[in-house]
Amino acid sequence: MRSRLRIGILSLGLLALAGGPLLTAHAGAQVAERARVMVTNLKPIDDANKNFGRDLAKELRDLINQSPRHQPVDEGDVRDATRQYDIEYDDLDCTQSLQLASLVNAAIVFCGTSTENRDDRTFTLGGVQFAAPGGTALTIEDKTWSRDDPEMAAQEIMGAFETFVQQSLAADFCAQYFDSQDWESAEENCTRALDMNPDHAQVRFIYANVLRQTERPQEAYTETLRVIELDPLHEGALQLAGFLAATLGLDDEAREHYSAYLVLNPGNAQVRMRIAFELAQAGDPEGAMLLAEEGLDIEADNVDLLLQHASFATRAAQDRMSEVAPGSPLSAEAAELYRKAQQSYQAAYRERGIEMDIGHLRNMIAIFNELGQVEEAVDMAERVLQTHDEEASLWSVYADLLKDVGRVDEAITALSEAQTRDPATRDVEFRQGNWLVELGRAEEALPYLQQAVESGGRSADDAARIFFAEAVNNGINAEPPDLDYGLRLIGLAKAFENELSDGSAGEIDFWHAYALYQQALEQEKPQNLQTAQLTLPKFQQAGRLFALPRVAAYAEGRSINLQQFRDATQQYIEIQEAIIQRGL
Repeated sequence: MRSRLRIGILSLGLLALAGGPLLTAHAGAQVAERARVMVTNLKPIDDANKNFGRDLAKELRDLINQSPRHQPVDEGDVRDATRQYDIEYDDLDCTQSLQLASLVNAAIVFCGTSTENRDDRTFTLGGVQFAAPGGTALTIEDKTWSRDDPEMAAQEIMGAFETFVQQSLAADFCAQYFDSQDWESAEENCTRALDMNPDHAQVRFIYANVLRQTERPQEAYTETLRVIELDPLHEGALQLAGFLAATLGLDDEAREHYSAYLVLNPGNAQVRMRIAFELAQAGDPEGAMLLAEEGLDIEADNVDLLLQHASFATRAAQDRMSEVAPGSPLSAEAAELYRKAQQSYQAAYRERGIEMDIGHLRNMIAIFNELGQVEEAVDMAERVLQTHDEEASLWSVYADLLKDVGRVDEAITALSEAQTRDPATRDVEFRQGNWLVELGRAEEALPYLQQAVESGGRSADDAARIFFAEAVNNGINAEPPDLDYGLRLIGLAKAFENELSDGSAGEIDFWHAYALYQQALEQEKPQNLQTAQLTLPKFQQAGRLFALPRVAAYAEGRSINLQQFRDATQQYIEIQEAIIQRGL
């Protein structure tokens, strides 16, 4: 597994190249000690003359000694080390040189081979490199030199080394500024490093992360794709590409990147769950669900993976339903996702039972309800409560389910059980009152709603609106209207009259007046003494309500012609008064 848990530069002993532990997170850090470079003579191949390799090494030591960051290991120290292991000094190859490096405290080793063409009077250098023990290497391209030019060869090799050191320094500062979250300086140093070496995959990966951190996801994604071109197995880049693609709404590309990453870790459930979580967080829960499904094909009894799959399937179903109009029936696509979640939850429950997390238990029960399996949801809730009787939230869910199957009295009791276990359970009395109103038991609901207001859980406006909405929807505006019912419910709403806001009071008073007016209008049609005596108080009460300033404010906000109602009400008052006067 090519894990990159921390963003850093994996190059040729980078800190050693820059002088060991000499760099801080700031570009102005000073070199306190020069890194030691062990320069070996180039190993002659096929009886090549040793002098060219010796002369090149000697010149290279002199050049390195002029560097402010590096110093050569004394040749005598290297010879002493070879004698300890009975190795011929002039025959040192790169493997042996790296093994000896620790004996001479060398951070970097220079090594390679030379072959001689006596006819052309030339030497060809092969496998020449600067290597750090345990690190990667700077390989110098094979090249043929005149046997008279060892100094020139050394100078060219030193030039390549210094260029690489500068590239590495820029790369290191890029990484260090990123680690210190100095995004501006990190971007400056990363771009400088990439100008010098555009194919440095790790620097480009860090640069992509800088772009991500500075909220440039499209640019970050483009750079991450370039990293993958340079290193198709770069795990960090595959993960980042998946996350960025999902963020950009490129779900197919995101799944492709994450799948490519998981090819490198096919059987690691923890890695798969982490990647699926990242994909879900980036906005593609369905893609996350599919990744989890692939894992379940490998490890079907992994309970954590089952629960994660169920959670992602649930979120994906919710996303599908968010795309349709409110109140729409469950779509076929959402139902299929819920069924997948249901299967995984039930499989996990069979394995984990009462130890299953309470949140997952609630979701498992809720999915039955979403699929229209309400009775099954009630049964499951009752099973779970046998082992989780102390969980207030489960009692609350159970209460909702009981209400949905028409067992309202039991539902009210279940809510009280929830409140007993957790007094902070929200909206207990409010929900109980609301359910009773829905059942037509409004008078029974009043004490519950009054308690909801007194406890501070709900405002008087909220409580009154339960009665008021029922009055308007199923009374005053019903077909045909049931004005008696509407007025009775408005009377209950006005139990909170002294605590209502002006806006709510004005709205309720308007509809109260309107209902009285309509009722009296119907009842006065015989226009006799009896009907006049019956309807005059109603017209008068409606007139007083229509005259209230808060009613006027409500009517104005709804573009209602209130004056028309006032005039008509006054006219009917006068008519009833005249009838009564004649009848007396």
